[in-house]
Amino acid sequence: MSTNKVQKQDVLQAVVVASFFHKNFWPAADGDSACLMPLVNRPLLHYTLDMLESSGIVDVVVFCSSGSADRIRDSVQLATGARRLNVVYTTSDTCRSFGDVLRHLDSCALIRNDFVLLWGNVVGRLPLLPLVKRFKSLRESGDRGAVMTIIYQRSGDPDAASVGDQTIVLAADTGRVLFHNRARGKINLPLELVLDSTVDIRRDLVDTNVVICSTAVPPLFADNFDFQTKDDFVKGLLINEEILNSTLYAHVVDGDGYAGEVYDWPSYQRVTRDVLHRWTYPQVPEVVDKYSLRYGNVYIGENLKLALTCNLGNDTVVGSDSKFGSSTSINNAIIGKNCRIGNNVRIENSYIFNDVTIMDGSVIRFSVIGDNSVIKENSHISDSCILGGGVVIEPNTDLNQIRILSSDSTKKSKKLSAKAYAYNAEDDSDSDDDQDVKGLMFRKRSWSINSCSSSDDDTASVAASIPDDTCMFYSEVVDSLIRGFEDHVHCDNLILEINSSRYAYNINYREANFQVIRAMLTLNSKAELEALNQVRYYTQLQSKLDYFLPVLRNYIKSMDSCEDCLSAIEDIAKGEELLNTVIVKVIHHLYNMNILSEESILKWHEKEEDTQFAKTVREKANKLIEWLKDAEEETDSDDNDDSS
Repeated sequence: MSTNKVQKQDVLQAVVVASFFHKNFWPAADGDSACLMPLVNRPLLHYTLDMLESSGIVDVVVFCSSGSADRIRDSVQLATGARRLNVVYTTSDTCRSFGDVLRHLDSCALIRNDFVLLWGNVVGRLPLLPLVKRFKSLRESGDRGAVMTIIYQRSGDPDAASVGDQTIVLAADTGRVLFHNRARGKINLPLELVLDSTVDIRRDLVDTNVVICSTAVPPLFADNFDFQTKDDFVKGLLINEEILNSTLYAHVVDGDGYAGEVYDWPSYQRVTRDVLHRWTYPQVPEVVDKYSLRYGNVYIGENLKLALTCNLGNDTVVGSDSKFGSSTSINNAIIGKNCRIGNNVRIENSYIFNDVTIMDGSVIRFSVIGDNSVIKENSHISDSCILGGGVVIEPNTDLNQIRILSSDSTKKSKKLSAKAYAYNAEDDSDSDDDQDVKGLMFRKRSWSINSCSSSDDDTASVAASIPDDTCMFYSEVVDSLIRGFEDHVHCDNLILEINSSRYAYNINYREANFQVIRAMLTLNSKAELEALNQVRYYTQLQSKLDYFLPVLRNYIKSMDSCEDCLSAIEDIAKGEELLNTVIVKVIHHLYNMNILSEESILKWHEKEEDTQFAKTVREKANKLIEWLKDAEEETDSDDNDDSS
């Protein structure tokens, strides 16, 4: 009898928080049931349960709101991994935060032993059982006050929003968390932190939001009502460590697993890509569902009807029972089950949920189309549009960067058609969101220029117009330069960062020259540019160029690199009016800084161009060219006088 009791107590538990307290996926999914949103045509929650089952978890407590409990319960019954789990559901309509969930668990007395705590949006494979055993051993033999091990993942992904947003200081020998700060830029570390022991200062870690907890964690939340988030808990314990007698530890996942949390659309893109590239194996489409894998990470479902001229590009998934018309092109996209795609349709970098109809001639780029939606003929939907379920878009409609609902549920929406209402967050003064809802990352930041396009009229997304690696490199350079200028980072360190990115993305030297100059000229956001006049814009730009002089000298030091520099300036000026008005001043200033040579400027000016813009720019530079030639003649004359 006592043996059975001990075995019961030793059963490893997990708590899955299946209700999200945010609207990051709205209107495609609400916070209460966002865990059921499809990722590669499979509910998010199924990935989480499969990971737990493969890790040796036996008992799972699923927390959800009462309104979504039936839907979540029905979905869990269909999950492959859940069939071998003992799943218990607990619901509440009064919980408004992560902290409330822990207080609810404490009141229900559902936790018997150390447990794994995570959200229902974690995808991956983690060796949880050894980590839990290590945590138990730590508390039994080393630190009885240990209450939590936070699992981080090392990341070199520039799209990971958490990278660089948090600083973690760990004891080098034990992995104990000594300091945690979520802030960009400079931070102040207590001096005694680095004097008393050897520490690791980490800014390369992404929080997986998987933690291993002792039974003391729910009571700590219950005793401290100001703990609303996990970050509140971490901060509170670090500040009041002696009072609460509790310590935190960290484990960094490197080569021993993978975990990705899907908490907004950019992370949704990132984890989707990782699934397609098989970092999550065995949680890949052809293993967990009925797909066949083809070259280029193309996953084909069952019972498809593909026209002979339909083209499926790399990193594409097409769900079962779907139909595709002739001359249709699908690239880097996820197509749900039972979809109807017409003729001459283009879908790129988008996510099409189940039972969607897209009629002839339509174009979908960097957007999400919710379940049971209909896109009628010749419609263009691009640049991070998010369409909720049941939306109907009328023919010849152009949409970009907008959220569309099927009904005016917010009473703050603009009617586009009978089943399409455009939500305007600026008009929603009653919104309780503390932060903007991020859309798909069709561009790294708020671009103000048509900088990646060769056409004057084409304002499509940056990622759609240049290679992914080049776009990644450019984005990292922009981030490095912004941080470097704001925090006064030494330019030698910035050069090291830029070179590291160049090698990581295999960018050749001339392309690097071009992209570095582009980055320097596009450090202002769109809002910042709108607030500047010509004089203030040039003054700010001049100060930035002066600050980055060592960076310029490192990359622009030959005739070829001068040509790259001038090409980048002209390319940016094509899409940015303020730069266009001062382009000659910029070239002259770079000449005075000994970055651009006289020969390179004259060669650039003499180059024959077909476009009207290029001709106009060279006409603007005529006075500068005359001045350079006159200065050259005077120099030659002085040399002749000296020789005589």
